[in-house]
Amino acid sequence: MEKTRITIVAVTCIALFFLTNYLFRYLIGFSGLLASLVIAALIAVYMSFSVARALQRLPLPEERSRALWIYGGFLGALFAAFGAWMFLDGAMDSVTLAALFLHYLPYPALAHALMSDRVVGKFLKGEGP
Repeated sequence: MEKTRITIVAVTCIALFFLTNYLFRYLIGFSGLLASLVIAALIAVYMSFSVARALQRLPLPEERSRALWIYGGFLGALFAAFGAWMFLDGAMDSVTLAALFLHYLPYPALAHALMSDRVVGKFLKGEGP
């Protein structure tokens, strides 16, 4: 049952990635690396909060790893596909590759940092007996 809950949280974070990027970048017009950092932080906080609420306890290392691999793996595949498309289009150089990597890196890095026991535990401490 916990595998299903963790998978649902990870898939929800992937959907949130698409929605927040659309909202920030196209509707609001807020773009650039700062937008990637803000969006990645918002999704990481949501992931940590959701895991705490779904499990009602600290996640086991396997559960944490599952959430991070599903989320980071999907986004990594998405960014790799976008990079391959840019390479085939002839617009890929080392600066573009570095920029693409810098836009991808905050998503799994912040999710990993905010899925720590200390952060998830802060969402659990607010509950009454």
